[in-house]
Amino acid sequence: MALLVFAGVIAAAALLVVAIVFSMGRAVSDVFENVKPGGMLATVLPQSTPTMIVRPPAMLQVRAAADLVTAQTLMSTVVEAEKARVGSIVYERLVLIACGRVRAGIDLSNLRAEDVIVDGERVTVRLPRAEIQDVYLIDDETSRCTTRVFDRTNLVLLPQSKDLESQAREKAVQAIRATAVESGILEDADRNGRMIIEHMLLLAGYREVRFIGNE
Repeated sequence: MALLVFAGVIAAAALLVVAIVFSMGRAVSDVFENVKPGGMLATVLPQSTPTMIVRPPAMLQVRAAADLVTAQTLMSTVVEAEKARVGSIVYERLVLIACGRVRAGIDLSNLRAEDVIVDGERVTVRLPRAEIQDVYLIDDETSRCTTRVFDRTNLVLLPQSKDLESQAREKAVQAIRATAVESGILEDADRNGRMIIEHMLLLAGYREVRFIGNE
């Protein structure tokens, strides 16, 4: 009788061990199942957020300064003009005091993709040379720098020539332009343009800016 009871206890213990092992196997299986994307473990554990650094495209940053006017100056000149009215004996004369503004800069509208090279945090830019953007005479009577006819020889018997002052103005624009170039306005525009573009790219997150082809 005692032997039968002992055998029953052994059998019950064996069944209990099998049940425990089966339950553990299910638990381990559930853990690995939850490790899969969308499983319970994926929702419980916090997911790391990737760190991304996005810099604005260097090409767009440079092109944003298209038609960049980087240097300007005021200049004045005096033009004496005369025109024969009666053979080579009677002349019409005038003296023009001209004041003009000269603007020089770098035209970036035709910049090509290969002109802006990005290597990590370094940008290399091939810039075109600065050029004269505009030259015009100032005709503002309220300004201290304005253009006016200082003296004109008025002919009593002949009407004033309409194109003499226009020709004097054209000569004044040419003289002011040439003087500005000789004074180094293009070199100033080159230097100022590089400074502006470098500042824009550094603000965009690039660490180093280098210029070539414009030294």
